[in-house]
Amino acid sequence: MYPWGLHGLLLALAVAVGCADRPEPDDPTRRNLILISIDTLRADRLGAYGYDRDTSPTLDALAARGVRFETVIAESSWTLPSHITLFTGLSPALHGVVSPEHKLAESVPVLTEVLRERGFRTFAFTGGIYLAPNFGFDRGFETYASAMHESGSEEMRPIAFRTALAYTQRRIAEFDPSERFFAFIHTYDVHCPYESPAEYTEMFDSRPASDQIETQGNCGNPTFNEMQLSQGQAQFLSDRYDAGIRQADDHLGRFLARLEKRGVLEDTVVAVVSDHGEEFLEHGQIGHLTLHMEILRVPWIVAGPGIESRVVTEPVGLEDVMPTLLALLEIPSPPTEGVSMLPAIRGERRSAPDRARFSELGVGPELRSAVLGDHHIIEGWNHRMLFDWRADPNEQIDLATTEADRVAELRAVLMENAGLRSKSPLKAKAGLMGQLDEDLKRRLRALGYAP
Repeated sequence: MYPWGLHGLLLALAVAVGCADRPEPDDPTRRNLILISIDTLRADRLGAYGYDRDTSPTLDALAARGVRFETVIAESSWTLPSHITLFTGLSPALHGVVSPEHKLAESVPVLTEVLRERGFRTFAFTGGIYLAPNFGFDRGFETYASAMHESGSEEMRPIAFRTALAYTQRRIAEFDPSERFFAFIHTYDVHCPYESPAEYTEMFDSRPASDQIETQGNCGNPTFNEMQLSQGQAQFLSDRYDAGIRQADDHLGRFLARLEKRGVLEDTVVAVVSDHGEEFLEHGQIGHLTLHMEILRVPWIVAGPGIESRVVTEPVGLEDVMPTLLALLEIPSPPTEGVSMLPAIRGERRSAPDRARFSELGVGPELRSAVLGDHHIIEGWNHRMLFDWRADPNEQIDLATTEADRVAELRAVLMENAGLRSKSPLKAKAGLMGQLDEDLKRRLRALGYAP
């Protein structure tokens, strides 16, 4: 007979059974990482960010159970420099990849290399083009697939989101459960020319036949901008854009459901971001060649083990993604311009809730901007604009002539930042791409870029 008697024995058994049923405590050193970039996705088109259309049930649910960053300002308005920032934690002014002629310097550490050195299995399936390996994105990846042959054709095509997710699922299934992995998935499915199956376009179609225009083979820059579109035609493109979001969201939902069924998500951090948004004549253009908030404000959602539901209101940028994700994995980050937002994810106070966020466009019409608190200044094209972006989220009221003191304040912030970056020890000299191959040029033109 046990010395604690029958009652004590039963109690001990009950505790033992309860412990057996309880999952093991989360161990950050065992977490995997999936990073998903949905190209051209503006934050205000998601339900989690206040949109009234049902474009994003999967992303909304992910945000509800994880952390949603309310104000995420992209450091550039186009794919290449923004994604280099995502992988390095450096602004375009520091990493130097500001045009299609540039590639990342070998001396700059990237997220994938850090994870690979820690034993992660690393692989990526992307939409390619401005994420082609040529620009340095393949560094640290065991597998980096950015294009595939179409059936019966020698032509290479970008990997669609649905296909990339399927490949990712298969690749994860090949690993031993003891192996940690990092998967990067990128898609242009939301990007112009806004082509989705009828089941999605019909969900959001709000325009009469007279406003409908051809999208196949066309894209925002320069094709649509040379057509002098009406507001109704722009809304038609906007509807198609919403359809693309819902299509990508549904693909993501099925992917996450499969991973959850297999138990993969129990040990996996999932982060979803975008590189820039899209304009539909809000400021006279189609596409993303300005630095207005419909272009700069993007989503960033993080969910996974040990991450409680929370909305972070402090302004952040894509340069903060790398140090934050590494902190969630308890891996030291190399020096970056960004900062880890792990304290904010944990609900702890930070000392600089109103730090300025800077963006730039270094090709075409050179522009620079700063977001500080409620105000947003944009300089370029021999003019200057100031907006109260919270009170005027569509940035229709230019305050530059009526708030001279605020303009002077933000101009000083811009100039100080430029000076600091010019002397920063993190500043790198980007490499030169050399001649772009004809297939890459063709694919760039298909997305509206003309190198």
